Amino acid sequence: ERISEGLIKEIGKNESLNPELILELQPELVMGFIIDGASKNYSTIKNAGIPVIFNGDWTEQSPLGKAEWIKVFGLLFEKKHEADSIFKTIEKQYNESKILAAEVDSAPTAISGALYQNVWYLPYGTSPEGQLMKDANIDYLWSDTEGSGSLGLSFEVVLEKGANADLWLSPSNLSSKSSIEENNPHYTQFKAFKTDNIYTMSNTQGDTGGVLYYELGTTRPDLILKDLIKIAHPELLPEYEFTFFEKLPN
Repeated sequence: ERISEGLIKEIGKNESLNPELILELQPELVMGFIIDGASKNYSTIKNAGIPVIFNGDWTEQSPLGKAEWIKVFGLLFEKKHEADSIFKTIEKQYNESKILAAEVDSAPTAISGALYQNVWYLPYGTSPEGQLMKDANIDYLWSDTEGSGSLGLSFEVVLEKGANADLWLSPSNLSSKSSIEENNPHYTQFKAFKTDNIYTMSNTQGDTGGVLYYELGTTRPDLILKDLIKIAHPELLPEYEFTFFEKLPN
């Protein structure tokens, strides 16, 4: 609402901030983001007497760990009890869905990701994405891998292991089956392509064109989990409608 009303100023992206504009706005606090090392921009802001704290939600290894950062914002805006209540609701719904999925004996196999510059990037088994698939009772074929960031493999390795996977989740930014085939005809060798079981979250966008999964998903892992359960075990959530994912259109 505040963006639509013109009350939000664009001050930069990630670590590339506009310190002059920030000093002009004179905020009470700057919540920063940094990956490695110091930032001259943040030093300038702090030297001007504006406090800086860093958001580390992206370093969390569990989906609920990321969502729990709402408590930080609750403290900053003097809404601690409201933030705690919201998180407890998200946590409760997540754990209830996890228990529901665990009741099913069979788990469909799955691959994830797609090629980018001849490297197939997919999540590690220990990543939040890997944890979500596990909690949805999905047999992710790289669930035994450990690491941060993304696992990079060759097409041949993924095809050898995942050719017969039941599901293909999050095929990068490829928006349709035809775009997948145009991007690389060899994608058609996967069972999930042949059986029309590819699901994407890239097509679900917000009002300004941003991918909703990235805008909202971090704070609502309970809804991501329900989406994945709906994909893998639709009989468990017959009335639920997807929030982020959808079957890849033709």
